[in-house]
Amino acid sequence: MLGITIGTGEYYSRLAKRAARAVEEKTGVKTIVLGDEHFAASGLPAPHHLKLRLFDFVDDDFVMYFDADMVCLNSWKPERVARKDAVVAVAESARPLHVRTAQDWEIPLGMYFNAGLLILNRQHHREWLRETEHFVQTDTKFAEYDPYDQAALNITRHRLGLKLQLLDRRYNWIGYGGSRLSYEVPVFMAHGLHPENKFANIDFFEGRYKPPFNWHIQIDEERMNKLKGRTLRLKAQNKDTEMRVQLNRDGTIGPPHFPGFGQYWFAHEREGLPALALCSEAQIVQEFTLAREESWQSVQRLEPAAA
Repeated sequence: MLGITIGTGEYYSRLAKRAARAVEEKTGVKTIVLGDEHFAASGLPAPHHLKLRLFDFVDDDFVMYFDADMVCLNSWKPERVARKDAVVAVAESARPLHVRTAQDWEIPLGMYFNAGLLILNRQHHREWLRETEHFVQTDTKFAEYDPYDQAALNITRHRLGLKLQLLDRRYNWIGYGGSRLSYEVPVFMAHGLHPENKFANIDFFEGRYKPPFNWHIQIDEERMNKLKGRTLRLKAQNKDTEMRVQLNRDGTIGPPHFPGFGQYWFAHEREGLPALALCSEAQIVQEFTLAREESWQSVQRLEPAAA
């Protein structure tokens, strides 16, 4: 496996080199940066289109692409999650732009991925990238949409029926640094370090900025594996009404989402007890502890819903 990112121009070239070095240190995967010389030789209209020709630049059968503004914060093994027959990525956040694009092109919302992290296989995905490049250049309807590659990659993957393996958001935490929760969960790949400061990543790599990491929420991987794909049935005390919450295998919820815009879930430990947290993008919406096997009891919220 080879790691690849794109960095053209003075700023992004510098950023990409730092990001690549961090990936190598934390994953052990050798990385390369596609820079100005690759872009100039490609004849492509924009640097981000280099992503659609990844396998033209390397001989490896597996590649892990990551955006230059991603930071590898903790150690992990990309080889363990790679799939020969599936695109490996992380689900995009349910923001209006992404929801509208998914609906317009009839893509199930839960299958719309963020293209900032992709683990691909040459045999199964090289032609998909080529087809996406052709689609971007020729489809008249698509000209109205996101000029970058993410929407196009989602549309063509869905059309071609390619398998998709979604990881949980620790592998591509979108909008990292926009909430306290993002600093409390040990994240493998942060997509940016501060949403309001585009230079935060460079400042971090060069020692001028230290995010307030507080990694005290330790994910219970074994319990998460047991809960993946299960349905949580919630019944209020003294009421006959019941609500069902779908715990997707990639750590997302639903659809529908949990009240309070809960989109994510994870298992951990709270005061010595197994705990299940339902979260929005920014905070824990509601939390449960294990009362007995297969039975969870609601506990006080960690943060007020409006925080």
